Amino acid sequence: MLIAEAQTAFRDFLAHRGKDPKRLLPEELLNLGFAFYEATRATDALPADDTSFGDALLFQWGTREALLGHYGECYYFDLTRQFISQIGEDDDAMFQLTCQLQYALSPELRAVETGNRWCSSVEALPEFRVFALGHLALSAVAGRPANSVEFYFTGV
Repeated sequence: MLIAEAQTAFRDFLAHRGKDPKRLLPEELLNLGFAFYEATRATDALPADDTSFGDALLFQWGTREALLGHYGECYYFDLTRQFISQIGEDDDAMFQLTCQLQYALSPELRAVETGNRWCSSVEALPEFRVFALGHLALSAVAGRPANSVEFYFTGV
C-alpha cells in the first residue's frame, strides 16, 4: 500500500470484515487497527530505525474539545496511524490516518487521565496490544458506540 491509499485501504480492510469505521466499538477499533497495521505495510514510508518511525501507531485517549464542528468537551478514544514518507522533509513528509471515537463526558470518563502511547514497529505490536487492550481508557468505553466518529487522512 502507498501512504496516500491508507484511508481507502483501511476502509476496504474493514468492509471485508463487515465493519464501517463510523460504527466501530472501541475494542473493534483497536483489534482491527492492530490487524491492519500488522497485515498492511506502507511501501513508501521510511524504514523504522532508532530516530524515525516511518509507519507507527499512536493510541490516544482523554478529555478534549470536540472536533470538526462539534462544540464543547468530549472524551476521545483514538487510534492513529502515522506515516513518514520517503519523499519530502519534516512535516511535509508526515501523514496521519485517524479514527477517533468521541463520547459525551461523564464523571467516570472525566476521571480517566488523558494520555497516549506510541507503537513504533510491527515488532513492538504485541506489547502495545497488551497495553492498549488492558488500559482503563478502553474499559471506560468498551462495548459503547461513540456519539461521534472522526475518520480522516491528513498531512501533519
